[in-house]
Amino acid sequence: MIKSHRLGWAAGIAAATAAALAFTGSAVEAQPDSHHGGPASPAANKRVVEGFLADVLNGHHGSHVQRWWTADAQFHAGTLGTTTGRDNVTALLSSVVTAIPDLHADQQDIIAEGDRVVVRLVVSGTQTGPLIGIPASSRPVSWDAVDVYRLKNGRIAEEWAAEDLTAILADTGTYKAPWIP
Repeated sequence: MIKSHRLGWAAGIAAATAAALAFTGSAVEAQPDSHHGGPASPAANKRVVEGFLADVLNGHHGSHVQRWWTADAQFHAGTLGTTTGRDNVTALLSSVVTAIPDLHADQQDIIAEGDRVVVRLVVSGTQTGPLIGIPASSRPVSWDAVDVYRLKNGRIAEEWAAEDLTAILADTGTYKAPWIP
């Protein structure tokens, strides 16, 4: 299947569907810039997002969302809807890493400005459990993702996840778009 022919953006896999990183240290949270007393720097915000992706997605620790997200967090998943509240985001991302226990999110790019961090990923693994309503297929899956994060006080407050849902549907054998060879 040629990835450049895959179309369709929808989310629900964060980050989950999100990023394999060189970052392998312990949880690092951005703190307000103590020197200036202002908000965290873009570099500190990148470290938070990279830590979250390494811990929750690549580390397969869905319950660790609690460490990285604000209590009133929102996960915007396009046509799949918005998940509100850290506990609900935890449940969503836990279901993703449970459905794809060997999930690997390979970071391609990361850009930060102000309180926003944008990450482009290639996510892959084997779908062994139900995923966004798709029954377990035991098939390898791979899709592209672009996720935008907004941080507040060193934690993720919002994510806008854009996942290639058509690729997920094709790889799981659920639906094959006519343009996919």
